[in-house]
Amino acid sequence: MSKKTVTVSSSPLLVPLAKSKKLAALRDGLQQPLPMALPPKHNNAPLCPGLSKEANSLLTAAQEQIDLKIATIMATYPSGKQNKLFALRYGSPESIKKMPIKAIFAHLGLAKTKRYLAIENRDYFGTDTLKPPRPSSEPNNLP
Repeated sequence: MSKKTVTVSSSPLLVPLAKSKKLAALRDGLQQPLPMALPPKHNNAPLCPGLSKEANSLLTAAQEQIDLKIATIMATYPSGKQNKLFALRYGSPESIKKMPIKAIFAHLGLAKTKRYLAIENRDYFGTDTLKPPRPSSEPNNLP
């Protein structure tokens, strides 16, 4: 048996790259980065009426830092699975926001600074996590 040799010669593309609208659209879509969704801005209204102005400003700064960290972590995941993958690794954002500020900073790997000592036992919304919740006015129907 004799071996057949095949030579490959380069041939021009069927459609030149410069004239293809579909290829140009794909190329433009890949080159432009997707805009990152910014976390919602907090208003300057007092967050927790029992806190001082300084503690309210610290709480606002901590909220912005937490929102930014959550948004940057979610941006690293694929667009269709951001919430699910974030929840698998860190828990849902709602459950994170119920934790004390000190625990949130440790959980998300944020830098702990001494200026947040005044609010470390408060949650994201400013409620004190050390105080037990108020009992409801309705009696329990437990046997």
